[in-house]
Amino acid sequence: MDSIYTNNKFYDNRGSIYTVYDSRICNIPFVQDKITRSSIGTIRGFHGDNETWKLITCLYGKLKLITYDVDKQIKQEYLLDSDSNENISVLVPPRCLNAHQCISNECIFYYKWSQFYKEPEKQWSVNYNDKDINPNWDMSLDIIVSERDSNAKSLQYLMENIKC
Repeated sequence: MDSIYTNNKFYDNRGSIYTVYDSRICNIPFVQDKITRSSIGTIRGFHGDNETWKLITCLYGKLKLITYDVDKQIKQEYLLDSDSNENISVLVPPRCLNAHQCISNECIFYYKWSQFYKEPEKQWSVNYNDKDINPNWDMSLDIIVSERDSNAKSLQYLMENIKC
């Protein structure tokens, strides 16, 4: 199950400052940081694996994040907004898929990984619009999706073929 971390922002005449990661609160040994920059409508995911923790934050813009726990079959949805007075980070555990859609003109998605990035063939991928996850993306936007995510198999296929 995901964990939510909320860090208040401090504002003054220079702008703002906030914490994304604090080992006193989230004691996961992260080894790599990744950043994606996307334009409005872009959908990335659903991806996951057996062993990687991901701490996810939106550094700029606004995005809809969806996670899916493959063991408990629980979907969770979050709105991550960099303009919010609170900075929300979501800790996604292993065996959970995650995907997001940029719903502002541009967004920067930042995540810390507990394992080094594996090539796509060694990750789980589920179709970005899988009917069983039912992500309810904002389809009024011009959707941009990678070939990997649009051609990925279904959640049902993953569940039938998952390696524990």
